[in-house]
Amino acid sequence: MLRISDVIELAMVSRKTVYNAINSGRLKYQLVEVDNRQVRVFEERDVFSAFPKTNRGVTQEQEVQNLREEIASLKFALSELKKAVEAMDPANQYEMTQRQKKSDSRD
Repeated sequence: MLRISDVIELAMVSRKTVYNAINSGRLKYQLVEVDNRQVRVFEERDVFSAFPKTNRGVTQEQEVQNLREEIASLKFALSELKKAVEAMDPANQYEMTQRQKKSDSRD
């Protein structure tokens, strides 16, 4: 069940647009009691029905999975960048240069 703020985010519309859809009967809702007051809640399918352009064919679960995959990809890219930076680190190059000079002087 979604609240009005969820509908606004999901449908990518303004609060006024949501209330207009409610008042016109285009957006169905249920009243539930929360903290001794009635609150409107909405089914995701009703939101997609009221705002058809919103229906991107992606459910919230799919969107969460897509975000998890993107996070994993970004973590991998970050680790690869860290490896590249460590390989180019001047301190490591300096150590390698000093070792090479010592071994060259022995020859």
